[in-house]
Amino acid sequence: MSTTTLRMQETSAEHAARTRRFWLVMALGALSFLLFFLAASSFYYKSPTGMFADLAGWLAAIGAALVNFQGGFLVWLGRLVTAVVNIAPMFSLIFFIGMGYRLWRWVQEEHPRPASANPLFDRHFRGIFSELVVFTALAAFIWWIVGNTVDNLHRLGKPPGFDFLGATAGFGINQVLFLEYAETSSYGKAILVGLINTIVLSLAGIVLATVLGFIIGIMRLSSNWVIARIAEAYVEFFRNVPLLLQIFIWYNAVLKPLPGPRQSLVVADAVFINNRGVYSPKPIFTDAWWIVVAAFVIGIVASWFIARWAHRRQMQTGQPFPVLRTALLLIFGLPLLAYGLVSLFAGPPVSFDYPELRGFNYQGGMRIIPEFIAMLMALSIYTAAFIAEIVRAGIQAVPHGQTEAALALGLTRGQKMRLVVVPQALRVIIPPLTSQYLNLTKNSSLAVAIAYPDLVAVGGIVLNQSGRELEIIALWMLIYLSLSLATSAFMNWYNAKMKLVER
Repeated sequence: MSTTTLRMQETSAEHAARTRRFWLVMALGALSFLLFFLAASSFYYKSPTGMFADLAGWLAAIGAALVNFQGGFLVWLGRLVTAVVNIAPMFSLIFFIGMGYRLWRWVQEEHPRPASANPLFDRHFRGIFSELVVFTALAAFIWWIVGNTVDNLHRLGKPPGFDFLGATAGFGINQVLFLEYAETSSYGKAILVGLINTIVLSLAGIVLATVLGFIIGIMRLSSNWVIARIAEAYVEFFRNVPLLLQIFIWYNAVLKPLPGPRQSLVVADAVFINNRGVYSPKPIFTDAWWIVVAAFVIGIVASWFIARWAHRRQMQTGQPFPVLRTALLLIFGLPLLAYGLVSLFAGPPVSFDYPELRGFNYQGGMRIIPEFIAMLMALSIYTAAFIAEIVRAGIQAVPHGQTEAALALGLTRGQKMRLVVVPQALRVIIPPLTSQYLNLTKNSSLAVAIAYPDLVAVGGIVLNQSGRELEIIALWMLIYLSLSLATSAFMNWYNAKMKLVER
């Protein structure tokens, strides 16, 4: 037998083995979908057609919510979220898409690879087989748990569902941002108010903790003994005192002892600080304000293009360009110029409503409640202690030769830190920094201890009034999971942008 004939027989045998493996995997995939359907029908829907009817109704409800724009954007968003949050069809759709995508990836990546005549000795077959078994068994177990829970709720006279979110809330909230809320609003709108309060607190805490953490982290590496020891004392103290205790200290020992409204601390005759919060002028924007906002956006976009141009120019010629000063001039100068021109021709685009003492409290203006201040200070200072250690470790991870080379080039110590050390340290800093951002967002749920109306506090009131424990807890889990995944996705993108690019 010739060598060519042997090679053709081997190729034919390999092709037959791959074909056999392909159809075996497809059969296992079909069996997984069938078992998923049987588990859903037996444990939850109690009928073979129930799952498809539920999926169709769920998609129809989402479609109806998408085209219903009554009540403004936030109301539309709340209506859409309410339609989307339906555990059973969501789980079914996720399983279908996930399993279909996994099988498609297997066909694209692993099917072309050589196959063994015996599937038990084929690692590509064993891998997909184990995945299908685990996914299917886990899905059947989840259907059993969910079906058992639903049966028990029906016996208690509390059929599961999120229809209660449309009922009247009947309670007030002392901090409402970006939308209108009254006691006659729905439970869904109340939870949306709590979600916005959580997001605002988390974002403000992340910004403040990042700035403070970077400052303290750099201070720890200072050659000045006093500055380094102060930073070390800050880290060791605030990192080792429980966060809940720090929240209580800020709220009960710092903010509550402030004087009452009549004896308020006055700053610049416009800001009043007392034990009921901080009262400051409230901006009232006219229709011409969009011109100032447009100038601000144009400044940001122009700064981005200039930064890219300056980078290409420096790589080609070696000549630097003052990007930072130019960007600051554009970002702040253009809005100021637009503000001046609008004020000259159409009057000031913004006016202010100043708070005034009327009776026993201030009326008008803008109020920052003490619960928000206590949570913001506690979360920021506590998280900044961990960020400081991350920054210190990241800077120390930069090879010492880089700092020596920067100084040898004539860079000042500030330029060395800003242009050489910190950009390289970010590759080490960003991954653990992401974890601290996630921790800060989840730690904001401790606000319920001082009655700050965050997602957990408002949801707790809805839970007590409606008696829908399972649904509220499911909403909490889904919302915090979504916030965490969004934060992780953004930080992973930023980490990829900052990674070292080799030539």
